[in-house]
Order: sequence, then C-alpha cells, then structure tokens
Amino acid sequence: MTAQRLQQIFPFFWQSVSNSYTQIFFSKDKIFGFILIAVSLFDLSAGISGLLAVVSANSFAFLIGLNRQKVINGLYGFNALLTGLGLGVAFQINAAFVVVIVFSALLSLLVSVLLDGWLYKYGLPYLSLPFLVAIWVVILSTRQFTQLEISERGIYVLNEMYLLGGLPMVKLYLWFDTLVLPIPIKTYFLSLGAIFFQYHLFVGLLIAVGLIIWSRIAFIYSLVGFMAAWFFYGFTGVQISEIGYSYIGFNYILTAIGIGTFFVVPSFYSLLWVVISVPLLAFFISSGSYVLASYQLSVYSLPFNVVMLLLLYIFRVREHFHNKPGLVVVQQSSPENNLYSYVVNRHRLAHLGKIPVHLPFFGTWKVTQGINGSHTHQEAWKYAWDFEMTDEDGKTFANEGNKPEDYYCFGKPVVAPADGYVSVVEDGVSDNNIGDMNLNNNWGNSVVLHHAEAFFTQMSHLGKGSILVKKGQYVRKGEQIASCGNSGRSPYPHLHFQFQTAGTIGASTLDYPFTAYLKHADEKQLFAVAQPQNNDLVSNNQIVELLDEALHFVPGQIVRFKQEGDPQAVETAWKVETDIYNNSYFICQQTHAKAWFVRQPDFFFFTHFEGRKDCLLYDFYLAAYQMITGFSPGLVIREAITNVLYPKPALRLLQDFVAPFYMFLSIEYTLVQKKYFNDLTSSKILLESQVSFKVLGKETHQRSYELVFENNRLEQLSFSNKKTILKRV
Repeated sequence: MTAQRLQQIFPFFWQSVSNSYTQIFFSKDKIFGFILIAVSLFDLSAGISGLLAVVSANSFAFLIGLNRQKVINGLYGFNALLTGLGLGVAFQINAAFVVVIVFSALLSLLVSVLLDGWLYKYGLPYLSLPFLVAIWVVILSTRQFTQLEISERGIYVLNEMYLLGGLPMVKLYLWFDTLVLPIPIKTYFLSLGAIFFQYHLFVGLLIAVGLIIWSRIAFIYSLVGFMAAWFFYGFTGVQISEIGYSYIGFNYILTAIGIGTFFVVPSFYSLLWVVISVPLLAFFISSGSYVLASYQLSVYSLPFNVVMLLLLYIFRVREHFHNKPGLVVVQQSSPENNLYSYVVNRHRLAHLGKIPVHLPFFGTWKVTQGINGSHTHQEAWKYAWDFEMTDEDGKTFANEGNKPEDYYCFGKPVVAPADGYVSVVEDGVSDNNIGDMNLNNNWGNSVVLHHAEAFFTQMSHLGKGSILVKKGQYVRKGEQIASCGNSGRSPYPHLHFQFQTAGTIGASTLDYPFTAYLKHADEKQLFAVAQPQNNDLVSNNQIVELLDEALHFVPGQIVRFKQEGDPQAVETAWKVETDIYNNSYFICQQTHAKAWFVRQPDFFFFTHFEGRKDCLLYDFYLAAYQMITGFSPGLVIREAITNVLYPKPALRLLQDFVAPFYMFLSIEYTLVQKKYFNDLTSSKILLESQVSFKVLGKETHQRSYELVFENNRLEQLSFSNKKTILKRV
C-alpha cells in the first residue's frame, strides 16, 4: 500500500531515483541504475546517505513544482546523490547528520535550478557543478558542527563486507584484491569506483559491466581517455600517483564519455578531442588540488566540469567545421542511438529547421551550369544554377534556334521558390539576340526575394516587361513573378538562380539546398534536400490530393487495421499522439510500441521507433519509412535506416564497439511508386517498398511490403509477399 500510495503522490518515483544514479554517466538505463544503486550500498552508510539525498532532492523538486520530466530524468537528483555519498563517507550516521544530508540535498537542488537557468541560454549543461558547491559549502560549515561524528569506516573493511554479505562477500572481496592486472587497468577500475566514493576493484568492475550494458562506445572512449591520461603523466614526468591518489582519474573517464560520446556525436574527431582534453584536465587537477589544499578540500570533479563547459561552448560558437565533431541535436541518452541517427539523418532530415525552397519553375528543366560552373559560377558566385528546358533529344530549342522564341524556356513562367517579400526589382533591360550579350548589365532583368533574416533568392535574365511583382510585395511559393528571358549576360535564353545573404542584385552566393525535387534519369530519384548537379533534369514534387490527405495524421486520430481472411484476428489500432516537445508519433494500443514521424507538405518521414519488433507498427514503420505526397510512375526513393533497428543483437553489439570508425552493418530502404489508377469515380495508388539488411554490403535478408492508397487514406498494407494483408477498418 505504501508503494502504491507513493506512486499516486509522486508518479515515476522509482524511475526518478534510478535515473539520478545513472545521470552521473549521462545514462537512463534501468539495469545500469540497479548496478549503481547496489554498488553505492557496498559502503552501507554512504549508500544510505546518497539514497536519502536523492529522495530528498527529488521530493523537494516535486513539491516545489519544478519540471516533472526533469525530476523523472534524475536531472535534479544526481548532484544531491554525489553530495550525499561524499558526506556519507566522511561522517557517521546520526540524527544531526540526517538533517545535514536533507538540507545539503536542498542546497544542491537550488544551485542546480540556478545554474540550469543561467547556462541554458548558452546551450550548456550544469553537469556536477551543484555537487561541488554543495559539498564544499557543507564540509567547510560542518567543521563547527560538534554533533557530527567523523567516520571510522574503512579501518575494518572486512567486517563491513561480512555485515553486507557474510563470508562469501568477504572471500569475493579478497579475491578481487588479489587479481593480477596491469597497474593502469587496475587504476582505471578503481577510478570508476571513485566516482561513487568507493575505492575497490570489485566496485569498479561492476560499474564497468553496467557501463558496457548501457553503451559500448562510452566504455571504449572512457578507457581510451584514461589511458591517454596515464601516458601523458608518464611522458611529462608528472607523478603517476596523482591519478592513483584518491583515483582522481575519474575526471578523464567522465570527460571522455561526455565530450566524446554523449553531447558530441561519437567519431574520430570526438575521440581526438578526448585526447586533446587530457592535458587541460591535468592542468586543472594539479593546480586545483594545490589551491584547494589550503582549505583542506578535494578537487573532486572540478576539472571535468571546467574542461567540459569550455569545449562545449567552443563547439557551439564555432563558425566552421560544424561536423568535426558534430553536436547531438536530439538527445536519445545513448551514444549508439545518437550516432546511428546522426549518420542516417544528417542528410535525410537536413532541411528540418530550414526554410524549404523549391525550384523556381513548373515542369522539367535541365541544369546547364551548376555550382562551380565553367562559365560564370565561380568564386563568390559559385553557388548558383542556370536552368533551361529541353526536348526528348536534349535540344534546348526548336527550328534553327536563331531567335529567343525558338528556345523552349523563353517566356515560360518563373515562380517564387518560397514565401517572401520582393526586395529588389530590375526591369527594362532588352532581351538579347541569340549569341549576343549585354555586358553593361550582367544580370539583366532580375527579382530578389527576401525570405528571412539574411536569406534571399535571386532570379535573373528575365524577359523584358515580364515581371509581375513590385518591390515590397508579398508573394507565395509557386506564384508567378516573371517569365524566363534572355537579358543581361545571356547569349541564350535561360534562368539564373542563386541563394544569397544580401538583398542586392549580384550579391555573393550562399551554400543552400533545394527541397523536394525529382531527378529524371533512367531511374527517377527523389531528393528531400539537395543541390542539383550539372546536366541534371529536375522538377518539383507535384502534390496529389489522395496521398496528401492519406498521409495527414492528426493527434487523437486512431488508425485501425484487421488481418484479411482471419475472422479471429484481433484488430490492430495505432493512435496518433504528441510528446511534450510537440513531436508526433503513433502508439500501438496493444503493445505500446511508438513510431515517431514528421509530416511536411511534400513528405512523410518516420524518424524513430521504440518497442517490440514483433509489433505490426514496426512493419508499418519500415514499409512507410519515407513517402512523398506526389506521384511519378517509376519514382524511386532510397534511404538508410538507423542501425538501432538491426534485428540481430549479436551483430549489433559488435557494430557498437567500432561504430564511430567503421559501419559494417546497414539497413537500406527502397520505395517504388508503381501505379496510379484514376477514373471518374475513384482513384488508387500502389506503392512497393523493400527493406534490406546487410553485412559488409551483402544482403542477408529483406522485408517486402505493398501499400495501397484509396479513399484518401492508406487502405491496405501487405507484408512479406502478401502472406499477411492488413485491411483498413
């Protein structure tokens, strides 16, 4: 009854406790949490003090009314835990000490909230700074608290082990002490234990096991970071005992995990920064210990906090090389998941958060000069495109091509590529005769549109008198603004287009992609976000009402299916919901599996899946991983799916260890738009998709699907060569 009552008063109470332990390693893994709680209780008094501090801090946070999700995630509890553990090692438990623990937890909570508000605007975490403030303040103040008793634990360690687990625990404890290991490895495990104020090899080994269970990448990086520190100390002649004394080497371990795998996408570059951080940490460990020694205080995790915040801030304000290393944008509390999602989505979802800009014309046009073109698209003006229309033979003109009117693109509509205001209009420049150029007015008739702060598009060589807009006018995407002409430095009719940061004609160009365009070749391809290449035949996605309506899912909607031909089959229901960050997802009402998605005018993307893979929602996630709201027969969409979903755990485990440096597993998604049946009474669209699971580029197995859209909804979903067919209810 007590547990039930507690759960009613404080939902997710036990989860908030577990997460408070794992947050020290930036994790939320439940198994890791169980191991860390058990480890903390090896020193029973210290463990109880830490647990009391966590419960106090989380209770204070809950009752004060702070953000519930942060309480559940352990973000307000882990600093109190460290404070409780540290004080629990130093003092005996009595009534006065319990009061000190409760209010030291409150102090760490208050400092956490303060630092959270201050550092949030810089996009920085407060790490364990609240712990440092709380434990230093409390230790200094307790020197005058006469009712506190200094701990004598550690003198009779074997007696304490016997009380904890009897003779078997004593034997196990002694056996681990006799293990013959290289001194650096042994010190690494001892340093892991020191994070929880435990100084025994057994504790470090258990934490290492929990670390591997949570993240193989984090374990590898922590080991590399520590060994880099060990070699640095030896190389510079610093006493190795500085790492061993109180096992302060945990600063290198936590920094390696934080800067190498958690806040930063794991990669060769993040590992390089782990190594670079070693001398910086050594500076702060040595100098900090020297300064704090006069106050009889330990440096604890101060070096880790200072170096982490310095590097993260530098990474956030840099102007170049943003992917060397890349920062984690959507935190999944798993280095592996962060890495696999980053690899897949850095191009696939690169347009999210950006202004979608479409091609500035109707129909299919050819890129006759692209980026870094051979004629005029060079240096400051290299990010630009020239477009022309061609016939089936690739010719750009009819007849002899002696007149502008002979060219297929001449006089064709030029449309706004995105919503915006007309910034500049240049008109009145005559169209050239074929082969001639106007070098006095290079750009000819032009329109510059202003879409956002420091973001403009320019369309040039427009036809004289064809411009339909005025300066200051607001235009919508797809609205005609002019016609293609042959004015300015233009020997043949064509449309010049460029992105730029200034609202003047001829400004320097900006490296920016187009959104949702098709490339027409032997195999039609769709690009969610990309830059057309020279000689590409391209066109915009043309939205079809059937797909546009069918892929429009709203919160609260329930999508129901039932297996065809099986009257005993249970109805499958997926409800559309949104999380606290306004991200949309389907949740299976039978298994509670979740599939997150993004819906935009041109696209439907699945982005993330959690739950059982034997759930039909998982197959829907794979079948409809990426779809477009338009239809073009034969169009092929190819994308990679995150290795998080690789179905063979053993192979996935091996992949995790080397993922930052080499990917030997892959999951590839292919969607083909097959048929569009359209008559006076109804319309139907047939799509086929396939998911291939590969090892070293060779397919090991696959899943095939067929999707039928009708009546403005997904009407039928077939799995694996139609062995299972779901009909919409």
